Amino acid sequence: MTSQWEGGRVLADTVGGGPPAVQSWEPVSVPGRPERFAGADAVAYRLQFADPRSTQAQRTLLEFQGLYGHTRVWLNGELLGTHREYFAPARFEFEPAAENELVVECHRPEDGFGGVYETDHVRDALAVPGIWWGVHLRLRPPAFLRDLVVNPRLTDDGGAIDVAVSVDTTEPVTEPVTLSLRPEGFRGGGAMEREQVEAGPGDRITVTRTLTLREPSLWWPRNHGDQHRYVVRAKFRDHEITRTTALRSVEYSVDDGLRVNGKRVRARGVNMLPSGDLLADFEHVEEAGFTLARLHAHVAQPELYEAADEAGVLVWQDCPLSGDVRVDPDRGRTVARTLASTVDHHPSVALFGVHDDPERPFDSRLSGGRMDRLRFRRRVGTGTDARASAERIADALPADRPAFPVCGQPGTEPDAAHLYPGWTFGDADAVDWLCATVPALTRVVTEFGAGSLTEAGAEPTGLDREIHDSVVGSADPAVSQATQTRTLKRVAETLRLQGADVLAGFCLRDAGAGGGMGVLDVDGESKPAYDALATSLRPVVPVLREVPAPGGRVEARLLNDAPAEVQGTVRWTFHGSQAGDSDAGGSMSVTAPPFESVAAGAVSVPADASALELSLETGTTAVVNRYRL
Repeated sequence: MTSQWEGGRVLADTVGGGPPAVQSWEPVSVPGRPERFAGADAVAYRLQFADPRSTQAQRTLLEFQGLYGHTRVWLNGELLGTHREYFAPARFEFEPAAENELVVECHRPEDGFGGVYETDHVRDALAVPGIWWGVHLRLRPPAFLRDLVVNPRLTDDGGAIDVAVSVDTTEPVTEPVTLSLRPEGFRGGGAMEREQVEAGPGDRITVTRTLTLREPSLWWPRNHGDQHRYVVRAKFRDHEITRTTALRSVEYSVDDGLRVNGKRVRARGVNMLPSGDLLADFEHVEEAGFTLARLHAHVAQPELYEAADEAGVLVWQDCPLSGDVRVDPDRGRTVARTLASTVDHHPSVALFGVHDDPERPFDSRLSGGRMDRLRFRRRVGTGTDARASAERIADALPADRPAFPVCGQPGTEPDAAHLYPGWTFGDADAVDWLCATVPALTRVVTEFGAGSLTEAGAEPTGLDREIHDSVVGSADPAVSQATQTRTLKRVAETLRLQGADVLAGFCLRDAGAGGGMGVLDVDGESKPAYDALATSLRPVVPVLREVPAPGGRVEARLLNDAPAEVQGTVRWTFHGSQAGDSDAGGSMSVTAPPFESVAAGAVSVPADASALELSLETGTTAVVNRYRL
């Protein structure tokens, strides 16, 4: 169903009534996001097709993936059904005529749950209401498996996977469903159960079973262990459905930090915004060695979670709720439950956020001077009136993973903080003052960063040019990107020294052409900040406590977020007129316990040095961290 679709902007006075009327029908590719409809509030899609059945006994089903917007589906002028959550599959069964006309009307969400797609972080061409990920016309026998839901959990005796499988039938059935559990790609135990199904015509029967494992192999984040996964298979007659899942536990507390399977873990990574190729973006996450991807106020296509499961990258999953909107908490609980049922079998989905940036406490950039610091102190203890609804929604998310109701700036009493020293507050060195003033907000930081230009004179999507020009003082892209690099590096390393448990830069890719908040440009090409951030967030890396001026003195430290002790030599060298002078450098042997930072030497910087290079040598690996002075 990909070659004969047509689309058109829906006339406003027909939205919500009978079948929609459009300005004109034009050929479009489905699935997709037709750019010609960018900015439209409602778009309709039409397909004409003949009866696909070879026998009258076959049943006909439509399945949509990524159906964005509040959607109504019409067949031959009759309403077939509705759908609201784009991240959950939409399934409709119908009785086809000899010739058929299918019309799908997608209207932009008006309940607040469009998330980041309804903000200026996403360009209009990526937020077109429509059929984004897939559409399939499926033929099924009179009785078939309709769905398979799996819920993995650790138990006192090992592990268990609760399974629910639905059988849909138009004829009498007295037959078994076979459920099996097998390791994927490794040797280990499995399980098999049979459950008898007895159903009459028109019944939909859900069979539930618990498959147990005495000694399960666990899924671990990267750098902490292997990513063991299991395949659950349901089979009925000649039809089967599979789901891949894994066993692990996730907990968070201020005292104990983030723990996976009871072991300490620190999550380091970036925010991912919607883009034209989110899977290619995830490859950049892997290449950088990041251990965390925050899906910023949106839900991704299923393939991304599968990639994260395989790579061992933790996913922070936001609800699709962002900005200064107030929502019906009961509607929010429905969204949260649907989200959970869609993604929670993925072991990578480790943390949930609810309401992103519910308000902006400061209406302009704070320069960091005395009066601005006073304003900050006065506001920082206040909260947001969105908290009550955010907490109610959070209660509907899975209880076996941490959920953070409010993710926002100081002044919203956030559970996960957005801190922007060097961008919305002072210069990059203001991170030291923020850490001293609001230390509780530095434990879980879901946003920090700075923007940059890739084209002089551009007005990029998602980049505040007024803030940029105030911070950078130049429209030269090279100067802009150098400032972004220094800011991200300084803030990331300071927050790590502060002991942040969760740390995510904002963001991976620019939202549009000309620049933005990303460390990649809109086409996925690296800016200098990409490599700098990747280095600063490595599990083991030598860092400076601050960036010194030439002629100054600074402490070097070794950061170790790995689960094992690290021993090695930290060396420092300089670039400039004394780059070849051995007296200008130095070294120190260090031993860093797991999840600790230790002193690695006092560095005296020559007056004419232009750059400093720190390196860690362990005998098997070498890590280099560079600073421009």
